[in-house]
Amino acid sequence: MRRVYTVLVLLLSSFAVCADEVKLQHDGLTLNGELVLVGEQTLSAGVILIVHGTLAHNGMEIVTTLQALFAENGRNSLAINLSLGVDDRHGFLPCDVEHTHTMEDADTELGAWLAWLQSMDAGEIVLLGHSRGGNQIARFIAEHDPDIVAAILIAPSSGGEPVSTDREENLQRAGENGRLLNVPFLHCSSATVSAESYASYYGSVDATNTPALLNRIDLPVLVFSGSEDSVVPNLAEHMRLVNRNNIVFEEIVGADHFFRDLYADDIVESALAFLDAHCCRAEAPESGRLITWADSFVADARLATKKHFPIVVFVSQTGCQPCEALRQQVLFPMMRSGMMQEQAVFRELSLDDGFTVEDFDGVEISGAKFARRYAADITPTLVFLDSSGKELVKKRLGISNIEYYGFYLGKSIKAATAALGVP
Repeated sequence: MRRVYTVLVLLLSSFAVCADEVKLQHDGLTLNGELVLVGEQTLSAGVILIVHGTLAHNGMEIVTTLQALFAENGRNSLAINLSLGVDDRHGFLPCDVEHTHTMEDADTELGAWLAWLQSMDAGEIVLLGHSRGGNQIARFIAEHDPDIVAAILIAPSSGGEPVSTDREENLQRAGENGRLLNVPFLHCSSATVSAESYASYYGSVDATNTPALLNRIDLPVLVFSGSEDSVVPNLAEHMRLVNRNNIVFEEIVGADHFFRDLYADDIVESALAFLDAHCCRAEAPESGRLITWADSFVADARLATKKHFPIVVFVSQTGCQPCEALRQQVLFPMMRSGMMQEQAVFRELSLDDGFTVEDFDGVEISGAKFARRYAADITPTLVFLDSSGKELVKKRLGISNIEYYGFYLGKSIKAATAALGVP
């Protein structure tokens, strides 16, 4: 089912999600965030705390998309808005306000949110930040050693640029006058900025050098860059200087700074594998969507090639009772154990009217037409494919004995893997 998540309400038709705005008081300001809980889960099941980029907010496409995809995979999340000195702030911070916020403000607000989560008996906490939000998380961890289990940094600033002559002059003038008028500031071509704010963002070259900060962090950190990122173009080059076992770096080929559309799926796929391997495996509820809908076999083929996995397609349709029995008794337990994710790219494809998928050649077709190609019109059917769409081993049609289905499914996956030439 081809879809791009832009708002969380799109989730509600497919599985149980509770999305609520939460607020807390901090230093005379109201802070707000969007909390997404999956199914019957509470915060005790753990949560991913998400921080946006420069002057941005938690309603940006990359943030809402990540929350949607994490929820689909059984992960709670809290996407916060940094106040930037504004009470109960929503939306982008305009350039035409007087900027008095500092990078240090983000540290204290992150601390306030972590304290709130702990007061709510939250389980394992993961920090995730995009762009400057990723850099702020790295600074926060390096300087405060918070009680979290891991961090995920998406296109964080890499620093390393020398302070320009203009900025040095502005820093000196700001110190003399208390504020600057009509100066370039962050994304703004012209802004009014307090001396403290300007010095916070431009006074230290090292503050925005995320790769250097990573050398001071001991917990697991996953860092993403996009090969087509024009905002942080040198991140991959700088990350080559980071050689620590707890730091994992992945460049997503083709992605720009905002990882739109299917590149967000790549982030979540890798992030979930990273979290499973390094700290915390999600326990998704019965009502959650444990099996990802087939959306793009182009993206799935890329992932299958990267991991040397077969692609297993579960063909189903609405009202198919054997399909539901297979989910509940065999496939869901395999998903919860992590067994399936460690052996195959597993996707569910529906024969229902209106269900479409991007085929291996990039052309969008109906699920029914895709299934007919493999004579998989009977549901449930499992088809085992390589990254070109070629059938690797005999498909599994229907259910003859559900008690032994998992055993024979495991054998089919092993045979499909062997057919790929993978030992």
